[in-house]
Amino acid sequence: MSDQKPNTTVLLVDDDPLALELTQRMLREDGYAFLTAQSGEEAQEILERPVDGLGAVVLDWRMPGISGIDVLIWMKEQEEFEHLPVVMQTGMVDPEHIREGIECGAFYYLTKPTEQGIFRSVIRAAVSDYHHKQALLERLRKSDNPYQMLRAGTFHIRTLEEAEYLAVRIANSCRNPDRAVYISEIITNAVEHGNLGISYVEKTELIKSGEWNRELERRLALPENVAKFVEVSFTRGPELLTVTVIDQGEGFEFQKYLQMDEARVFDNHGRGIVIARTYINLNYLGSGNKAVITVPCGVQPPIPSVK
Repeated sequence: MSDQKPNTTVLLVDDDPLALELTQRMLREDGYAFLTAQSGEEAQEILERPVDGLGAVVLDWRMPGISGIDVLIWMKEQEEFEHLPVVMQTGMVDPEHIREGIECGAFYYLTKPTEQGIFRSVIRAAVSDYHHKQALLERLRKSDNPYQMLRAGTFHIRTLEEAEYLAVRIANSCRNPDRAVYISEIITNAVEHGNLGISYVEKTELIKSGEWNRELERRLALPENVAKFVEVSFTRGPELLTVTVIDQGEGFEFQKYLQMDEARVFDNHGRGIVIARTYINLNYLGSGNKAVITVPCGVQPPIPSVK
C-alpha cells in the first residue's frame, strides 16, 4: 500500500537530463506528480512560487552555478520550507560530505547511480514523514486547548493514535506548539520500539515491504503486549513544561540515535529522535526506556496555517 497522497508533488533538481528521466519514470510509476529543474537557480525560481502538494525535494549535490547544497541552505533559511524534506542525491559518500549535508538540514540521502528500490523507499519515507507531520500540525491548529489549565497530569497510552492525540494536546499548551508537537516522536518511539519491541532492522524491512502498519496492529494484539502501556506525565512550571515518557520495554542504545549517523542517512527511517532534538530539549535516562522532555510553556502565538 502506497503512503503518498494523490496530489503529492516532488521537485527533482539535476543537471543531468538522463538522471532526471530515470527518476521521473520511477515517480510516475508510484503515482507522484513532479516538477523538474536543471539548475539550482531554476529550483529556487520554482520554489519561490506556490507549488500545490509539494511533498519533497530531490537535489543533486553537484551542479554548475548554485549547487544542491547551496539550494538546501537557502531552503532552510525560508520559514515555509522548515519541515519540507530534502533528499540529497550524490556520488560523494565520504563522511565529511554527508556530515555537511546533515548539518545543513538533509536527513535523506541517495547515492548515484540510484538503485530503483532504494529510491522508491526513501522517497516514500520522506513524503510519508512530511504528510504525517503536516497532519499533526493541522490537528494542532484545529484542536481545543484544555491542557493549558492543567498543572500536572499522568496518562497511560497504548497505540500510536493515542500517542499522537496526547502529543497534540500537550503541544497546544506550549509557547511554540508547532515545535513542541515533536514530543510525538518520543511517545511513538516508546510504543513501537519500547513496548512492542520492534528493532531498527525490523522496521527498515517492514517499511520497505509495506507491512509496517499491519505488523504494529499484530503486535499490539499479542497476549504479552495487551496490558502494556506507556506512561506519559507532565508538570507545568512558570516557564517550562516537563514531560516524562516511560515505556515497559528493556530500553535501547539511545546514544546511537541522538546524532545522525552517516550510514543511517541512506535508510528509510531513523531520523525522528534527531529531528525532535532540534525542537525540544530531550534526555534519555537509564537504559533508554525513560525520556524527559522540557519545552517552553505559557501564552503562545497563533498556530500558523498548514501550507
